[in-house]
Amino acid sequence: MGHQKSLVSRALCLLAAAVLLLGLTLVSCGGPEQPSAGETSAQTSEESREEALVPSLGKADYSGKSLRVLTTGKKGLYPFGYQAFGAEENDEAEPVNEACLSRNALLEREYGFTLTTEFSDEWKVFSDRIENDYMAGTVTYDIVSSGLITVAGLAAEGFFKNLYNLPGSHLDLKAKWWDVAANEDMSIGNRLYFTTGDILQMDDEFTRCVFYNKGIVRDYNLGDLPTMVYDGKWTLDEMYRMMKEVAHENDDGVMDIYGNDVWGCVSNSFELWSLVLGCDCPQVEKDQNDYPVLAMMNERNVNAWLKAFEMITDKERYAYTETYYRYDDPDAHLVRDQFTDGKALFHVGLINNVNAESFREANIYYGILPMPKYDDNQPNYATPIDPYHFYVVAIMNDCQNIDFVTFALEALAYTSKELVTPEYYERTLKNKRFLDDDDSPRILDIIFSNRLVDISVAFNWDDCIQYYNQTIWNGSPELASTLESKIPAFNAAMQKTIDYFAALDS
Repeated sequence: MGHQKSLVSRALCLLAAAVLLLGLTLVSCGGPEQPSAGETSAQTSEESREEALVPSLGKADYSGKSLRVLTTGKKGLYPFGYQAFGAEENDEAEPVNEACLSRNALLEREYGFTLTTEFSDEWKVFSDRIENDYMAGTVTYDIVSSGLITVAGLAAEGFFKNLYNLPGSHLDLKAKWWDVAANEDMSIGNRLYFTTGDILQMDDEFTRCVFYNKGIVRDYNLGDLPTMVYDGKWTLDEMYRMMKEVAHENDDGVMDIYGNDVWGCVSNSFELWSLVLGCDCPQVEKDQNDYPVLAMMNERNVNAWLKAFEMITDKERYAYTETYYRYDDPDAHLVRDQFTDGKALFHVGLINNVNAESFREANIYYGILPMPKYDDNQPNYATPIDPYHFYVVAIMNDCQNIDFVTFALEALAYTSKELVTPEYYERTLKNKRFLDDDDSPRILDIIFSNRLVDISVAFNWDDCIQYYNQTIWNGSPELASTLESKIPAFNAAMQKTIDYFAALDS
């Protein structure tokens, strides 16, 4: 997996990018012809739109204006964290960075505006900065972008605009350069305070999946896993069956991560939540008015939890981090390293694991799978995200220039789909991170076309993000006993958010 892309392949990629860039540049530089006699102004306007860099926006001049952004991630561990808004000249940067710079140059040439990006540390530092600026009237940014759980928490305090009710907005949130499905998941009562799509890459990076060791699959004659996925047969039961065939103690009579034992699967305990959501069982469902309703005690959710709980607590086949270390322990990576060291069949993790040094230098041949279904009657695979780092963008509630800010966001999203997404998704992710793997491109399409955002975890009502984890830590085989005392607090917290958003529009 650590092979370099050939010079010929790299040259072809650059040529393709250059052709696309040239095409967009020619469109942006060309002016409309003068209308012929009798031609209507409406026809002229339509031609002008078609010739514009972003056809849906048409021609416009925002010279001298700058979209002011506050975001997180530049100093983080994620190679695509800052490039969405803060791309800069860097000889060692990924080609995605170059695509962002080309996009920004085109937007400035066509529409006159630039980006001004300020970076913050994550979590509380970011939240405190926004709250303090807002209360003091010292906000110096139009939009913010960070992880879902952080931005949702700020939205619940009234800091952002409702993107579904924004007079003068240029945003077309049903367009293909926005994540329409995620928007539907993230709205409450037909109100949406943050969004994502091609304008960002961090939402893709923090999407969940299952990695598998192709050598172990071959050695144990486990079959053709990609074909199983295509046929809709990749399920929790099949995953567990394979884990049982493979896992075995290999040296001192004790299954642990310190010797040569072979595991069925490794991850952290949070993946119990991911496995349940992979069964298309979010913690809440929406009613006919787009309001969330508790779903954890639905029969299907409970049954999915039972299957996932049995598998992840099988300490002879499944090693999860918290058995050995705190999640933030410097040595916690040793559990995941069982996979990259060739001692585990599966690893439940995130797309961005392929950027880690351990994956890029691993001497194994691995592939990727979606989260397994509950059973083969489940219509589609369901792909949960990491709510901590799944990036979204929001507009500050005190923003005074909605015309420009929404125009700039729409233009960024559109041109990102044309220039940045191909470089990130097609060339960097599919062909560079999964080199020489004929199935991964199709599997990745399946993963990303079936994403599921659990809004309860985004707002983390009553710390519900830990509900499933707590059943592991308590060793409880009964979900009801864990949730029974929590449901009143969960419902109260959820209703508080619903009422607050309704009051904002009243």
